[in-house]
Amino acid sequence: MITIEQYVGKWSENEDWTEVRQAYAAQLLIQVNKLLEAAKKAGIELKNNPNTDSLISGTQYGGFRPQSCPIGAAGSSHKQGQAVDIFDPQNKLDGWINDAILTQYGLYREHPDATIRWCHLSTRAPKSGRRTFLP
Repeated sequence: MITIEQYVGKWSENEDWTEVRQAYAAQLLIQVNKLLEAAKKAGIELKNNPNTDSLISGTQYGGFRPQSCPIGAAGSSHKQGQAVDIFDPQNKLDGWINDAILTQYGLYREHPDATIRWCHLSTRAPKSGRRTFLP
């Protein structure tokens, strides 16, 4: 499962890692970890990303992103502590997840067509309100 330390990575001393964002991240990880546990029980093999030595995708921006990060808008879910990209090299997690599962865990995701080899999960609803959305 994903720890808060893994989620924040090297940004733990960054001024953007505020108490509010830490609280958002803590809630996000509770919900995401419950979903990941259910996925494991359903037979989905979760693999650690060799770049992060965790379930977080990418090299450094799959979890929390400071405001100075060149990826994403200032108000992006990652920059607010409300989104995480899960390493999913064979898209098995994305293939297992559906809107009913997302509703059960209070999560939203970017459409699998837009997230090849990772799964973007968020506690923040997109403007469309859809559980699975195109960014």
